[in-house]
Amino acid sequence: MPEMRTAQRLSARRLADLLGRWRGAGHGYLELADSVALLVRDGRVVPGTTLPAERPLSETLGVSRTTVAAAYQRLRDAGVVQSRRGSGTVVRGSGATRDGLWSGTISGIDLSSACPEPWSGLAALNARAAEEHAAAFQLIGYDTLGLPELRAAIAERYAARGLPTAPEQIMVTLGAQHAIFLIARTLLRRGDRSLVESPSYPHAREALAATGALVAELPVGAGRGGPESGYDAASLLEIAERTSPRLAYLIPDHHNPTGLRMPDALKSRLIAALAGAGAYVVADETTAELALGEPKRIAPFAAHAEQEHHQDAILTVGSLGKTVWGGLRVGWIRAAPELIGRLEASRRIGDLGTGVWEQVLALHALEQYDDILAERTRQLTSRHRALIAGLAERLPEWRPSAAVGGVCVWVDIGERASSRLSRAAAELDLHLPPGPRFGSPGTFERFVRLPFSAPEAALDEALRRLARAWDGGSGASGVGRTSTPAFTEAVI
Repeated sequence: MPEMRTAQRLSARRLADLLGRWRGAGHGYLELADSVALLVRDGRVVPGTTLPAERPLSETLGVSRTTVAAAYQRLRDAGVVQSRRGSGTVVRGSGATRDGLWSGTISGIDLSSACPEPWSGLAALNARAAEEHAAAFQLIGYDTLGLPELRAAIAERYAARGLPTAPEQIMVTLGAQHAIFLIARTLLRRGDRSLVESPSYPHAREALAATGALVAELPVGAGRGGPESGYDAASLLEIAERTSPRLAYLIPDHHNPTGLRMPDALKSRLIAALAGAGAYVVADETTAELALGEPKRIAPFAAHAEQEHHQDAILTVGSLGKTVWGGLRVGWIRAAPELIGRLEASRRIGDLGTGVWEQVLALHALEQYDDILAERTRQLTSRHRALIAGLAERLPEWRPSAAVGGVCVWVDIGERASSRLSRAAAELDLHLPPGPRFGSPGTFERFVRLPFSAPEAALDEALRRLARAWDGGSGASGVGRTSTPAFTEAVI
């Protein structure tokens, strides 16, 4: 379910936190305006938001009021904001336009999306579905639980991976993000405690926060010493027990953004700590079956529950978005039948179900899912190898995480310059969300997420532009080896 946002007024302190380390060596008003525009484009400042007045923002940022006024004027000229007497400066949108029916909203190279191109057999799949399931167009089309055949196929997939599942435990959703928001809206209330990994998938954090729940964090490291070195078991278990959340969101296998895998022994202990204390656990397995190297049959997170009743506290989210096509909006939730009933009742308030035709396509895709995964594995393994080799050549001081799967790596760039790097990359038509996008404001300024989902040629060009943005060559402002920050940011 799309997040429902209402108009809000952004305080100067909050905007300063979101901006992160925005100052470089260039013109302050340009850097401020471009940094705010990037926040809008990333969705961290939404349309309808009123920006802080000039005076308090200038005092908070430690710049002149003239700098803020000039930055706001640049944003008005770009169509990002508008100012009205009595209403202040209000965000309109990113300023991006669509030039045609099939055009995207971001030009250049987009590293904000970690999603491969459509699976090569998608067109043939569609033709086959149209031929064999013409009767689907005779159905009414409203379906809040999912076609029985598709629910059964998803259940069979879980059983084949080591987790016996009945169709009654499956709800088909409009992708994984819809599933996460639906779960959060159904199970969380204002003031509840929740838990999310840090860094993590940004929209999951937003889903928890949108309910009014308090959000605590489980740290996941860069894992440069190996795929399991990013998990400090003692620390994670202590935080889980101390927080005692009502709901925890985890990406245990091929974590986004690090590409790491949680050790199996830790999975069992974490389930016992969370479910044993009465928490619900959301396991996002959108990329769980996308391993690097050779295809691997990875057991679902819920299969690691050592007590059977703990499985009832686990809600597993899956999707075809990363494996088949991002435009095929089909995902699912595996949960206890009682929870599926609660989720369906909650869902009817916000949407009328998943399209029947998309479900027919999904059913056919699952019939050949092992072949699809094998093709994706070969593709992503080659692209990951190309990305790591390109980093070693162009940016050898950067240190990527030891990813073992998924579609991205988490890269330590060596200094707290992620927000400024994002802005410099944008000057070269390269869209790169800064590290703080994946955690709390002010955190992860040393990191960026680099997806390896694009073809090798696109990755090579992205790295070429990224190196230029870092070095300050060929028209980029530069943030790394050739620039010095204009002020020291407080550690938050």
